[in-house]
Amino acid sequence: MDADRLGGKPAHGSAAPAGHAAAVPAPAAHDARRRLILALDVSDVEAAGGLASRVAAHVGGLKIGSELFTSAGPAALAAAAASGLPIFLDLKFHDIPNTVARAVRSAARHGVRWLTLHTSGGRAMLEAAAQASAEQPPDRRPLLLGVTVLTSLAAEDPEEVVDRALLAQRCGLDGVVASPLEVARLREACGPGFLLVTPGVRPAGAARDDQARVATPAAAIRDGADLLVVGRPILEASDPVAAAVALVNEIAAALTDQRAASPQRSGMASGAAAPATGKGSAPQDAESAGWTVSMQTRLRRMLEDSGAFLEGHFLLSSGLHSDRYVQCAKLLQHPGYARRAGAWLAERLRTHAPESVISVALGGLVIGQEVAAALGVRALFAERDATGTLRLRRGFALQPGERVAVVDDVCTRGGSISECTALVESEGATVAVAGAIIDRSGGERSFAFPLEALVEIAAVALPQAECPACAAGTTAVKPGSRRL
Repeated sequence: MDADRLGGKPAHGSAAPAGHAAAVPAPAAHDARRRLILALDVSDVEAAGGLASRVAAHVGGLKIGSELFTSAGPAALAAAAASGLPIFLDLKFHDIPNTVARAVRSAARHGVRWLTLHTSGGRAMLEAAAQASAEQPPDRRPLLLGVTVLTSLAAEDPEEVVDRALLAQRCGLDGVVASPLEVARLREACGPGFLLVTPGVRPAGAARDDQARVATPAAAIRDGADLLVVGRPILEASDPVAAAVALVNEIAAALTDQRAASPQRSGMASGAAAPATGKGSAPQDAESAGWTVSMQTRLRRMLEDSGAFLEGHFLLSSGLHSDRYVQCAKLLQHPGYARRAGAWLAERLRTHAPESVISVALGGLVIGQEVAAALGVRALFAERDATGTLRLRRGFALQPGERVAVVDDVCTRGGSISECTALVESEGATVAVAGAIIDRSGGERSFAFPLEALVEIAAVALPQAECPACAAGTTAVKPGSRRL
């Protein structure tokens, strides 16, 4: 991460004042100081200015949040700027796109280095903010940080945090704010060059206060955090300067350990080139290779965590025998996993502009519903009658010429998708695309339209006569819901 994105060099000297703990030697101390942001969480602007001047030589930036800004307004920015340190404006913008874009431009005029906005504001708002930032001269462009989930919330799904971070990255933000407990997952998902800023940092043994998801500075740095925001452990210390120096020492030691363990990561963190253009270092659309690798890694973890990967001797709906089976129902029994997989698959299908989603009951019913919800279109399902033939029942109907996405949980040889396609075409509608969570066909399927799958999984699938397990005398288990 380059020095400019971390805040640059502090304006003051680096030596610790007499009577305080000695700072670690340069350059480790310099890099560690750049990563420590003091949160001026006070209401009095004069007190804030005094604190800023006292600790300016030992931190890399000053954060102004709602309390101080509401009390003093832009005067708080001027008081903090007098320290010579870069300013972190933490007002968590969340409004209509035009209003947020104007707020970003105003922040740029005040010389703000970093500012926050809620990722829950959605794609249009985030993209408008990124565009407003990109319009500024390079030396005035504020770096945009998406707030994922507040650290005071205890029971948040970590994958929801990752989803919000990836949305921020795709929309052109420079980084995100997240608790230290999510940093390792975020670094894995977002890659290097994307700023990870962590509040909720507490020295070992310090009180947690109202923060639910906290970690020590050393743990946050080791997991991949770039900037640490610390307020009360410094502000409420009997000696704020000594508290800041101790934190810098802890960060410096963690950076030294990190560099010894991973030279590549340490080069990125301590000054390797990073994009400094209007957009962040993120991939800009969901089809990028980086996004796909991250999504597939997370999906495989979800499949493993839910026990969906099975090994044994299985009889597939195609009539073939296999040594592996993916029971997607075990994944989809968890609403959070189902919603996430549906949103990912919807991103793959969106470019084909489907007007409705049809799935095959029972296997495709849940994922089809989630995909349709993410696309904002209606969801239908086909089910088998007493003869085993797929039908549209329950009053479902398709319009002539309607563009349809056929969605299933797993594509083995494509039999269910082909049957559903014939049903769609018999209604006069058109299959624009097919989708599945898993493609285990190995390419042995043929459709007149694209198949979009979240992940491909190789597995042996053989006729009974060629099945080694059958030859060994074991009985195949039929794990799915469809009768042969």
